[in-house]
Amino acid sequence: MPLYPSQQSPSPASPREGRTLSHSVSAFTAFASYFLCCLSFIWGVTRVRDYWEMSRTHGDNSAYLTIAQAAVEGRFSGPDLEAVRQFYRGTGYCVALASLLTGASVAHCLPVLGLICGALAVYFCGRLWGWTIAALFSMIGVEYTPQVCEGSCEPFFVLFLLVSLWLWRRQRIVGAFIFAALATTVRPTGILLIIALAGALAWHRRWRGLARGTAVAAVVGALYLIPQVLLQKDPWAPVNGYAFDWYGASPVTLPFYPLVRAGLANQSPWTNDLKICFYISLTLFGLVILWMRRRETFAEIAGQAEWAFFVLFAAFCLSYNSHAAYEAYSRYSVPIIPQSLVGLRGRFLSAGVILPLSIVAGLVSAAGALNVRTVYHMLLH
Repeated sequence: MPLYPSQQSPSPASPREGRTLSHSVSAFTAFASYFLCCLSFIWGVTRVRDYWEMSRTHGDNSAYLTIAQAAVEGRFSGPDLEAVRQFYRGTGYCVALASLLTGASVAHCLPVLGLICGALAVYFCGRLWGWTIAALFSMIGVEYTPQVCEGSCEPFFVLFLLVSLWLWRRQRIVGAFIFAALATTVRPTGILLIIALAGALAWHRRWRGLARGTAVAAVVGALYLIPQVLLQKDPWAPVNGYAFDWYGASPVTLPFYPLVRAGLANQSPWTNDLKICFYISLTLFGLVILWMRRRETFAEIAGQAEWAFFVLFAAFCLSYNSHAAYEAYSRYSVPIIPQSLVGLRGRFLSAGVILPLSIVAGLVSAAGALNVRTVYHMLLH
């Protein structure tokens, strides 16, 4: 029985519904938007700093490069890995594989892979929800653009999630579970997609598909954990590494409570608060649209899993019991931005509007990555 028994391909929008985002622009515009955004970001940051050095020192990249270099050398334990044991290793393993295949250094492979994963994420986003949503996704994430261009775990995580959802729509249950499991090796919230997929299969009593899917996910998880269990004897190190950020013993609490608590204690500029409020509003907009379209959305098993993941991930972002929940919300919520945009209408969105905005978005992301005061000084001199 197919996952989508009554809808094998997305139907065109009704004339009464207006011009939806999924039918506004072409794939070429979506990819052009992505590349213009990335090129303008790279151009902006290289006016002030060396690109490769900025990539090496960006965020947690030094830890991922340590993991990747150790994997290239065939090591899974040692003092250097002990120092970064709280980080999930999926990103480092992907970088190590690319380094072994190409012969390039891990420091060069990480940002290049980030750009490749970002481009592939645009492709799968377009295949899932339409090319205008893909174009908006490529530039609307002012926190996501630096992660893509400088390299980080986010591009790998988002790509694995989108590939899993695409395979799920294509009725490739095993493949969907494999990529969901790979996403979990990059960031722990990937487990939410496994729960959504397994829950949809269990609800419809697809026991054979559920058994196969959970089995391959368990194999991927076991292969990932074996080096840590046998060599480091600390499989819970990544989980414990996140725990020091929590307000209490649980990683989740009442929705909005950690956001309000961290927001009141936050000392960042008002522009940062405005940005965070925008992404929180975007998540809430997606939840409202989902509620309004609940009968259509949850009519098929494919849509049930897809939107169950959206609800689970949104709930986690809004209730993550950490002081970082507020400051990093715009980065944490990146995987559900496309689904938050599904309910929008795009009468005035065209290539002539999207492409200039993508350049502006890239420069704004560069300004945020460099510090606004640094950019102001650069413009004056």
